[in-house]
This record gives sequence, structure tokens and C-alpha cells, in this order.
Amino acid sequence: MLNVVILFIFAAVLGAALRDSLWSNTIRFFNVLFGALAASTLGPSIAAMLRGIAPSRAFFFYFLAMWLVFWVVCGLLQVTTNKLSRVKVKFDPKVDLYGGYAAAFLMACVFTSFTMFTLHQAPLAKSFMFKSFNSSERMILGTAPDRQWYTFYAYVGGGAMGGSQEAKDFEAYRRGCDSFRGAVEDNVKKTGTTGIANTASFK
Repeated sequence: MLNVVILFIFAAVLGAALRDSLWSNTIRFFNVLFGALAASTLGPSIAAMLRGIAPSRAFFFYFLAMWLVFWVVCGLLQVTTNKLSRVKVKFDPKVDLYGGYAAAFLMACVFTSFTMFTLHQAPLAKSFMFKSFNSSERMILGTAPDRQWYTFYAYVGGGAMGGSQEAKDFEAYRRGCDSFRGAVEDNVKKTGTTGIANTASFK
């Protein structure tokens, strides 16, 4: 099930961008890349500040904050680049065509990798989508886009959970996310609610 959903997302992003030129897709690729980097950096910090609003729902903030930052940053970058680049750079038609395809492919890869990365923080069961999400495995036909994004971000930004939330490696990040999602799942079974009464272990 997870493979189908992620491949659909990848195909949707790729298909939407294939009709555009090398110049447009290259700009969008960098907008998506910087948006994902900003979300990975700022999302956890913003979520940590918002936890005081509803401590029992702390984990919801992490997932929502990352996606909120991503769309805001991408939107602002797209508006800015559209205003700064009103005239498209012209390339040889074949370069423009196949280069546009390549840029669209890279953009789809970044978006789906970031999506997979955020799913680890989704306020869902430890193994969701009919148990097709298993964080300990290299998912999506062994390509492991979640691990690819973590590796890239760790290289560029120094860790996927900035500041006090920084995880030293993907396994530490994965185990931390699994632990809280497991607590959410157990709480649903016991109380019928996703709220966590004791969030002291979630720093």
C-alpha cells in the first residue's frame, strides 16, 4: 500500500512538471529543495514552541509544523523567483526538453524523499497503511527515500532534528519516532484517544 501511495505522489509531481522547460523546472527544483531543508530545520523548533498549547498532542505539531514551513517557504520562493525571473533563459530545444525532464525527475525525488522522511513523525500507528510502513526496513522497493533525505540533510545541515532535538544518525531518529508513535498507538487502545497523558519522555 505504501509503495502505491509514494509512487503515485512521485508520478504526480513528475507528471505535473514534465510539460515545463529546463529553466522553470530547475528553479522549482531548488525551491522544493530549500523548502524541504527549511522545514527539516525549522519545523521541529517551531513545534517545540507550540507544544505548550496542547502538550498531550505534542507529536501532531512536529508533523504539521514541518509541512507548514515547507509550503510557506516554497510558496514565498516561487513568488520571489517568478518576479526576479520574468524572462526564461533559452536553451537548445533538445537540451531544454531533456534537461527539463531531468530537473522534473530530481524535483520529484526530493519531494517524495522529504514526504517519506516526514511520515516517521506522522501521528499514526507504529506500522500504518495496513502495516506497509515499517521504519526498520529499506522501504519503496529498497530505495529508502527517507534514509536518503536524512543522509543528505545530515550532510548539509548537521542533523535532521536541529538543536536539542538533533538525532545523531538515522537509526536514532527512527527509534525516537517509533517510540512515540508506539505510545500513541498504545494510548488509543487503552483510552480511545491519541492524546498522551505523560509526555515527559518526549523531549
